[in-house]
Amino acid sequence: MPELPEVENTRRNLVRSGFLGATITGADITWANTVKKPSAAELAGGIKGRTIQDIQRRGKYLIFPLSPQPSGAGPGTFIVHLGMTGRLYIQPQSQKPHPMVRHSFPLNDGRELRFEDGRKFGKLWLVDSPDEVLPAMSPEPFDDDFTVETLAESFHGRKTPVKALLLEQSVACGLGNLYADESLFLAGIHPERPASGLSTGELARLRQSIIDALTAAYGVYDRARDQLWPNAPTALTTWSHPRDEKAECPNCQTNMAAIRVRARGTYFCPKCQV
Repeated sequence: MPELPEVENTRRNLVRSGFLGATITGADITWANTVKKPSAAELAGGIKGRTIQDIQRRGKYLIFPLSPQPSGAGPGTFIVHLGMTGRLYIQPQSQKPHPMVRHSFPLNDGRELRFEDGRKFGKLWLVDSPDEVLPAMSPEPFDDDFTVETLAESFHGRKTPVKALLLEQSVACGLGNLYADESLFLAGIHPERPASGLSTGELARLRQSIIDALTAAYGVYDRARDQLWPNAPTALTTWSHPRDEKAECPNCQTNMAAIRVRARGTYFCPKCQV
């Protein structure tokens, strides 16, 4: 599933592709259920002739403020959630699309924005404001407001396994299953530990591990983008611990363990993570 590094990588790919300032000249929506607001027909009509004014990300959401319509009316923010398998990229209109491209948006320069979504879990919105779509989210992990204190406040009095809380966007926005596991591995914290039982020192270690895990992932994608452009990858292995019970922990060579935390497959080192 695309998590914060994958969504940020998509944003950076779009910036490098020159999507900023491009004008959308149409829309081909082949799976109407992807569009959550307004209707598919209204979204297609509402973005036609609009210019991309910015390329933003909040958590796992991509946000594209649009130029005003000639009439000055109509919603002005196009929002995309990649779902479980979504990929968003720009290709020449003349290039044959991947069979799993569900939606395409021609641009005024002969290219088009393509939304590949094999499992059809992606989402599209055209709204007045992101506030209509975005759930309650914590500060971004790289923001100064993402502090040990904010984590402590989120964990206070909650006996929920720490892994489960890290998946809540109001606690650590952008994290999903993979980077929650990676962050706990780097911090040396067992995923089933009750969140309220973590010490201040462990919270500080966890906060830094979240930042370190995401920083490392950004670096992998940035290097791949530079090396492989214009065919930048969108899904790479950017974590350090194995997701395999037969594999050894890279730190202590103990075999990794696998459990389920709130129905999510979870891998950890039973020796290093306590």
